[in-house]
Amino acid sequence: MVDKFLNCRFAKPDANYVLICFPWAGGGSNFYAQWGKMSPDFVEVCGITLPGRESRFRESCNSDAKQIVQDTCSAIHNKYSTKNLVFWGHSMGALFSFETALLMKRVYNKEPLMMFCSGISAPHAPERTHSGPKVKDMTDAEFVEYLKKLGGTPEQVLSDPEMMKLFLPPLRADYIMMEGFNSPVGQDPPFSCPLHLFDGENDVKHNLEAWKDVTSGDKTIQFLPGGHFYLKEPSNQSFLISYISKNLV
Repeated sequence: MVDKFLNCRFAKPDANYVLICFPWAGGGSNFYAQWGKMSPDFVEVCGITLPGRESRFRESCNSDAKQIVQDTCSAIHNKYSTKNLVFWGHSMGALFSFETALLMKRVYNKEPLMMFCSGISAPHAPERTHSGPKVKDMTDAEFVEYLKKLGGTPEQVLSDPEMMKLFLPPLRADYIMMEGFNSPVGQDPPFSCPLHLFDGENDVKHNLEAWKDVTSGDKTIQFLPGGHFYLKEPSNQSFLISYISKNLV
């Protein structure tokens, strides 16, 4: 189970910190696994691989939010129970990391040392309220139109039928899973760790301010050049890795 979920391409057994990176909708762990090569020796980087993706492509995609979060939480704890954990999540990954952190605190009484969330409104923000049909009830055509309205999915993917045959199942599974991310944020923040928020300057407007309700710790907000996938730009990628590392020193 641990090896399935955790993709650590550049192991650093002596590292003091482990940066756990949660995938965006339809994404995988290989993008983040490369961050391990660019990170200092005191940071080990581990990407989360979901069923049906990359090394797990023979498995069926799973849209059960509760089960995925439970399995992810267990995998992280089993391998890294003695390490200082740092969570990074972009778009769906930010919500995924939040749900995993909540369960980790509830089950193991441990929260991340620091959290980095990017490219999406806070889980409890009004902007995340969806009154239309659920993704699980949409036809493929309706789901594609839904993705176009949301933005964030590359047009070359949406307009290519062959690519959509590959991307549609994991995308649909992830959006159904996101609809299952519904843990409430009450008056008392569930966390006390610092929270650093990022977004692309040209992305659709997200409610980053609402993220501040999830922790009593320090919060920062930064915008970097680019759209929804601003983090893929080499200069932004280098900045993020450097920023995260410097905050752990």
